[in-house]
Amino acid sequence: STHLAADVWTFFEERNSRQHCIFCLHQKAVAPNTKVTTFGAKTSTTGMRKHLCERHADPWIQACDKLQISIKAKEALKAVADYRRRQGQAPVSDSMQMRRPFSDAAFLDAIVEFIVANDQSINVIECPQLRGIFLMLREELNDSDIPHRTTVRNRILEIWDEYLEELASEMEVSHAFIHITDRLNITEKIGFVTLDNASNNDTFMEHLE
Repeated sequence: STHLAADVWTFFEERNSRQHCIFCLHQKAVAPNTKVTTFGAKTSTTGMRKHLCERHADPWIQACDKLQISIKAKEALKAVADYRRRQGQAPVSDSMQMRRPFSDAAFLDAIVEFIVANDQSINVIECPQLRGIFLMLREELNDSDIPHRTTVRNRILEIWDEYLEELASEMEVSHAFIHITDRLNITEKIGFVTLDNASNNDTFMEHLE
């Protein structure tokens, strides 16, 4: 879905079944020797967002601001805060973050967040009173613009699938780490132990010896 992780997908272009960073492409147009970073189809948005944070933070955040795209991923918040500080901008307050620009995609995601965060039944979206509140708050909204439970359910599954992709990516990193420890023959050896008071540490070391 194109609205999934808009802060990432907006800035990548698919070529030859790989996702190309558009900031890298722009740099290459100016300096042909520039290496363009690409990602495979199964790469999680976490890795792609990390590239944007580390290599193109300023133009990326500036573009997101201009396009009114929210950057909400925890791993990007420090980069955003650093950018705001460099630009002399005040940090975005919680109340401002809560007021997102309206779009069909943002509306659907807000409904999903409400249902999941409050452990609501998906069927709550069919409640006439709730739909009436939505219509009251936005004059140009029609009932046909409000998603029904099937659309909400499908969106929840989309978000769940993306989470599983990110989790799989993190597990691949952990498997690589285990492979390294196997090669070094230290997988089953104790590396570090932390206890929260001195007597526990003393007792543990006595038994460990």
